[in-house]
This record gives sequence, structure tokens and C-alpha cells, in this order.
Amino acid sequence: MECARCKGNLLCGKIKCPLLQKFRFLRVIEVGNRIDNPTPPSAFVGRVGYPKVYAGSLVAINPENFESIELLDAPWAWKNNIEEVIKYRVSLIRTTKRLDVNLASNPDYYLMEVQEATASIKPIEVEAEINRVNKKLSFDDTMQPMGFNTLVDKFRVVENPKIPDKVEKVYYDDIKAVDSLMYLKEKGFSTYYLQKLFSVGMFGYRKNRKLVPTRWSITAVHDIIGEEIKKEIATFDTIDRHLLFSFEHFGNHFEVVLSPGDYSFQLIEIWIKKSFWSPNKTWVGVDGESILRKKGYSVLGGGYYAARLPVLEYMQKLRKKASVLVIREIKPEYYAPLGVWVVEEGVRKGMNKKPQIFESFEDALLTACNRVVTNREVWMRHLSKHRQCTLTSFM
Repeated sequence: MECARCKGNLLCGKIKCPLLQKFRFLRVIEVGNRIDNPTPPSAFVGRVGYPKVYAGSLVAINPENFESIELLDAPWAWKNNIEEVIKYRVSLIRTTKRLDVNLASNPDYYLMEVQEATASIKPIEVEAEINRVNKKLSFDDTMQPMGFNTLVDKFRVVENPKIPDKVEKVYYDDIKAVDSLMYLKEKGFSTYYLQKLFSVGMFGYRKNRKLVPTRWSITAVHDIIGEEIKKEIATFDTIDRHLLFSFEHFGNHFEVVLSPGDYSFQLIEIWIKKSFWSPNKTWVGVDGESILRKKGYSVLGGGYYAARLPVLEYMQKLRKKASVLVIREIKPEYYAPLGVWVVEEGVRKGMNKKPQIFESFEDALLTACNRVVTNREVWMRHLSKHRQCTLTSFM
């Protein structure tokens, strides 16, 4: 089984991922029996044992070591430094309790406290009594890294949370989860914030509300919002020239080509030899879609939906549609899995820059090729299966 396809999900049949085991050296954080520290607006819901899962808030350990507690959970503000991101994230421990995901039949005071802490747009002080510490750090291709997991006997918010009125509105209204998501997205709330509210069960009809494991909620929010935007752009006119965007951070290089035509989306993912999920050889994966709702889960994992969303947001803002090609090349510098926010922010920041403009797809692709390190023959054959153009001149 290819590591780049598995991404730590143990599809290889091994008990532990040998790549993820390299981060055991970080287990030096000490946690006492009591916590009286701030939490950024963040939460964690596990998936092991579903529908009985471990859920709770992320709490900062040694907050005095950081200028801003908000920075510990603000991917859009992180600079191109993997060590710094790991330092931020492992300083957040998970204060959890085992809960049933079905909330209507199991109202829980503990969860109400967690929801308040998560919905607050400012860090707030919390208190927790620790029963047990599990010194297992969380590194995952979808989620951001996180520190130790602790089981708590008591947990409470000790100051008033700052929860936006619009968030309280969708929480107390009895409306569909998709409507809540789109309403708050249109009001300017980030996908990161919405993913956390979705995960702790704050959206949807009250009788149907559930906890959603963090890993699932990240992709679910990307997918739901993306499919809703697709419905809107279907009626737009097409762009009239070829646009090329480029960006690189955290060892991830992105080339995004928008071409005239009906909406389609294709992602080519290239894991260069010695990058995290492909230590032994270069791996190439591809997936795509039309304007119709994408069926099934992408073979490229959550990164597919994270790459698609900023492109759809761009077309929604431009009020134009296009045929889209995204090339993501992951270099050896990406030595630790940081989560799909690397993809979302990489594509979004690239598309916030002024694009290069071309009269043909071939010219745009040639320029992109010249910035991609991997030999063209390794990945261009994947492209030729999906694009109606002549590519022999590039081979």
C-alpha cells in the first residue's frame, strides 16, 4: 500500500504507522492533576469507538511562552516554519470525556461548557481536573497536530465567552446544518471556526444534532460549502482567458490554472521522493469532477476538498466559471504532516495574488511546468487522461 495514498490510516495493515512514530521524541510535556489555563476557540472530537467518542476542548499548556494564545489555533497567520507550528500545536492538550455522539438523547452539561468555549471568538479561562493522561500526540494528514489527550473528571468555563450573535442565532434556530454553514460563511466566518462548531454539534435540527469527529468535520465543511458554491457558479459566464496562480509554503508548491469553459476541477498531487508520505519514491495521484456533485470520497483524501474550496470562492467572487487544474507538489522539506490547512491556505494565498494571463492553456501549463521540480514525464501522463489538448510538446 502506498504511504501517500494511506496517509497514516493503517491501510497497510500495520498496528502503528512507522512514519508517525518518529514524533515520539516530543513527549516531554508535563501535565499535572489540575489545569487552570486559557483555551483558544478550539475543540477536539475523536473517532475511535464511534458512536462513543472522546471529545473536549484544547487547552494551552504554558501559555506564558507565547505572545498570543489565538496564534496557537490560527493557521492563516502561521509562517513557513514547520518546527514553529509543531511547537504551537503540541502545547495544546486535549481535555476530553467519553460521550455519545447523539446529542438529543444525551444532553450533557460538560458538552455545553465545551460548546461555549469553542464558540467564543476570544480565548477564555477554563478549569479542569485531570483523571488520566495519555501521552500520545496527534499527527494527521487532515487535522492540525495536537498535544496529549487527557481524561477529565470536571471541566468548566470560568469567564464569560464572547459568542457572536449570528452564531447564537443558528444554534437556537431549528434549521438544516447546511443552511447554518452557508449563513455563517456568507457573514464572513472562517472555515476553521465553522469546522469546530460543526464538530461539537452546534448545527442542524435540534433533534438530529450529533458530535462529528474532527477529522470528518474538516472535510465535511469543505465539501458542503464547495458543493453549494458549485450550484451558484453553474449559471455564470466563463472567463475569457487563461489565468495562472502560483504559491509555495511549508514545502508545498501550488500551481493553479483557470481556463475558459464549463466548470471542471482536477487536482494532481505529486509527493516527491523523501517527502513525508513518500520516503522511497515519487508518487503521483489524480482526481477530478464536473459540475455534478462529486460521488464518493476522493482518492486524494481531505486535501482534495481543501484545494477545491478556495478556487470555488474565487470564482464566486469573480462571478465567472472556469475549468480548473491544480498541481500540488510536496517536497522533502514537508517532513511532518500538519493538516489540510496547508493546502487550503496555500491555494487561497496563491489566488489572492495577481494572476499571470495567457491566451492558451498550453502556454499557461508550460509556465507552470517550469516551476514544478518533478520531471514532467512522471506526472504529465496523468494530465493527458483528463484534458482535451495536445501535450506531446511538453513530454
